[in-house]
Amino acid sequence: MPDAVLRAEYAGVIRWSRRGSCGNPGCTDPLCCCSVCGEPIGVAEDDPRWETHGGYNPCDDPECHLCEDLIPLYLFRGEGKQMEQAVFHQRCLEKVVWFRAK
Repeated sequence: MPDAVLRAEYAGVIRWSRRGSCGNPGCTDPLCCCSVCGEPIGVAEDDPRWETHGGYNPCDDPECHLCEDLIPLYLFRGEGKQMEQAVFHQRCLEKVVWFRAK
């Protein structure tokens, strides 16, 4: 498995949290939003747009705004009580991290 390395130009931009996110899609709490762009991740299950989508199930359309970034991605740093986490959209994580083979 490759190692993830933070890009130096983004290292100071990431918002780290000891509390972490609640895990509810579409939550607007700053600690639940993307650690880079600050936008909510995912869309809440009770959002009326899911009705025209065919329900709360991811589709195969890469352009679907409801399904885009439905799953948050996390990075962790530190250990034990000092551990912090940052949550990202897929596209934002790709900006701040590059992967190198071991």
